[in-house]
Amino acid sequence: MTRLVHLTDLHFGAERADLVHPLTAAIRATQPALVVVTGDLSHRGRPEQFGAALAFLRGLGVPFVTVPGNHDIPLFNLPLRLTAPFRNWGRVIGPQTQGPTDAGQLRILTANTADPWRWRRGNLRESDLPRILRALAPSLPERVPILACHHPLREPPGFDRGETRGAPAALPSLIAAGVQIVLTGHLHHWEIGLGITATTPQPLLMLQSGTALCAREGETDHGFALLEFGPGQVAVTPHIADTASPRFRARDRRVFLRQGGVWHLAGS
Repeated sequence: MTRLVHLTDLHFGAERADLVHPLTAAIRATQPALVVVTGDLSHRGRPEQFGAALAFLRGLGVPFVTVPGNHDIPLFNLPLRLTAPFRNWGRVIGPQTQGPTDAGQLRILTANTADPWRWRRGNLRESDLPRILRALAPSLPERVPILACHHPLREPPGFDRGETRGAPAALPSLIAAGVQIVLTGHLHHWEIGLGITATTPQPLLMLQSGTALCAREGETDHGFALLEFGPGQVAVTPHIADTASPRFRARDRRVFLRQGGVWHLAGS
C-alpha cells in the first residue's frame, strides 16, 4: 500500500497559527510516502511567506511536491506580477513544475495553472500538455498517474465560474493518455470524487481538498486528505480540524475501485 497526503491552500502570511503544529503532527501520524501540495503556499507571494511554508513542509520529514497557486504570485505589485510573477517562488521554493515524481505505485505530474493576467482564475496552458503527456508515456501499467495543479479542471456544483481556462479542451487528451486522478485546491471546498455516484462511474477521480491553514474570516473545514492505494483501488479519508480544539480527526472514508478504465464508488 502507498500512502499520499494531499495538502492545499496553506496561505502562510495569513495562516491559522494554532493549527500549524497540530497539522504537522497529524500528517506525520499518517506516515505518507509523499505529500502533494496544490498551491497557495503563501498569501501574497512574498519571500518570507514562502520561507515559512518551506520550513513547515521540510518539518514534515517526508518528500513533497509543490505547484504554485494564484496567491503565490504578487497581487498588488503589478509590475512584478506582469514581468516576473514567479520570481519569489523560484528563489525560495524552486521550479514552477516538478516531475514526474514516482512514489511506490504512483506517478505524480504537475501543471502550473496560476495566471498573472487573471489573478484569481487559472489557465491550463496548451504548452504544458506535451510535457505532461510525455511523462505519462513511460509509466508502468501498475503505476497510477496523478495530475496535481491548483485550479479545478472541472468545477463542483455552486462554483460555475469558469475558473480554469483550457481545462475543458485538455481533459479528453489527459484521459486518453491515462491520467486517473486529479488533485486540486483553490476553492477552499471539499469535493471527493466529483461526479462519481452509485450509478455513475467516471474516468477521472477528482479530489479538491479544503484549505489547510487559511485564517480568513468564514473559513471552515481546515484539513488535508489521505489517499491509500491498493491494487485497483484508492481509499480517501479527509482529516478535518475540530471546531472546539486544534486537532485534526479522520472523517468518513470513501473507497473507489478502478474497473474497465473508470472509477466506481465501492459498495455501489
